[in-house]
Order: sequence, then C-alpha cells, then structure tokens
Amino acid sequence: MARLLPLWAMMMAVPPAAAQVVVAPLPGFESPAAQALRSQPGAIVPPTAAERLAAARGLAPDDVRVQFDLRPTAVTFWVGAAAKDGILRNIATQPWNADWGGDTVGAMSISHRLGRYRTSIAVDAEGGAGYRSGDSNSPEVWGAIYFRYDGFPWRERVYTTFGLSTGLTYMQYLPEVETGTRSRPEPNTSHLLHYFSPEISIAHPRAPEHELALRYSHRSGIFGTFNGVWEGSNVLMLGYRRRL
Repeated sequence: MARLLPLWAMMMAVPPAAAQVVVAPLPGFESPAAQALRSQPGAIVPPTAAERLAAARGLAPDDVRVQFDLRPTAVTFWVGAAAKDGILRNIATQPWNADWGGDTVGAMSISHRLGRYRTSIAVDAEGGAGYRSGDSNSPEVWGAIYFRYDGFPWRERVYTTFGLSTGLTYMQYLPEVETGTRSRPEPNTSHLLHYFSPEISIAHPRAPEHELALRYSHRSGIFGTFNGVWEGSNVLMLGYRRRL
C-alpha cells in the first residue's frame, strides 16, 4: 500500500480530460502570436478578422491582399482630361499624340469589394458621378463591375492592380467626338453607352488605406450595339482612392 500512495497522488494531480479545453488551430492560418497563446493550457483563441477573411478568400493571413480586402469600401476622387479623338487603342498606346483639348473632368466614385475569383482576381462594384467642363459642359454618371488582377509577384513591396470594367455610363450633353461636327455629323448617337475603363492602381502595403489610380474612362457603343453607335469618347483620369 505504501508503494501505491505516490502513484495515486500523481494521478490525482492531473486534471481530468473533460476539464481540459483543447483548442484546434485554424488549419493553415496560425500566426506566431496565436501559436504562443495556444501553447498555454486551456487557452481559447478565436481566429482574427484577417484569419477569417483569409480563409474565406483562399489567402494566407499574412498576404498583403488581405489588408486591402479588410477595407472593402473605398471613395475615389478623380481629375482628368478628355481627348478630342475617339479611338481608344491609339490613346492607350500613344497618349502623348492625343489631342487633350476637350473637356476637363472632375468626378467621384464609390466602390465596394464583392469578393475574389481564383484568389488573384478581386471583384468590385462601383458607382460614380462627375462633370465635364469645356466642350461638353455635361454631368456624367456610371455604374460598373471591376475585375482587378492583384497577384503580381512584387505585391509585398508595391501593391499593384490592373483592372477592367463592364458597365453603363450616361451623359446629358454629348461631346463633339460622339456627335460629329455640323458638316460631318455622326449618324447615330446615344446618351447611354457601355463603360469600359482599364485602370492601374498602386499602394504601399503598409498603408492600404491610400491608393493612386490611373484610368482610361471609355464610353463605347460596342461596335454598334448601343443604337448603332460606333464612336466613343475617352478620358484620362488620375485618382486618389481612400479605403474605409
């Protein structure tokens, strides 16, 4: 009996298994701080907002893209100039040769990140309004869905996105590049056109709330789809985006 007493005392010193709280780590998303805390007996560590979002988006919690997705809503302030010629491919490849003597543009847009497609393509919904002063003197509104690729290998140094949009844009008074001149008027016009606007944005990974964006805002008839319109108008815009 004397020999069994020490063994019995050791068994009584160990808490019952039912009294111990076993915390299973979030698979694949274990931060060093969480590892240290989980090593303590009975510790319960819920996943952080970044860990939950990373798991939902298929990203690692330390991926810089998680920080941007944690700020899904953004407001962007735009300034720009409209080109007098309407061929997007010429302006996109040789903007220095375009005639920027058309309208001056001021605008604001609000966007919200809807989710991701295959990890590296962010999907945003955007609505915007602005005013073209100069040749047109017209308000303009638009609504679009943006698909942004942000899987560039240098994203941990400079977060970079390249986006394309599809949506609609409406202008009250059309610019001359869409209506033509009195001597050579365009046969078809439309106040409502397709909104196709390639965009590049950059931000510092440690300041995800601040972004700079360069955008070609393009009103397009999509080869006659909108009331037989083939011409369009182009605006080169620089924007400051503030993520909320």
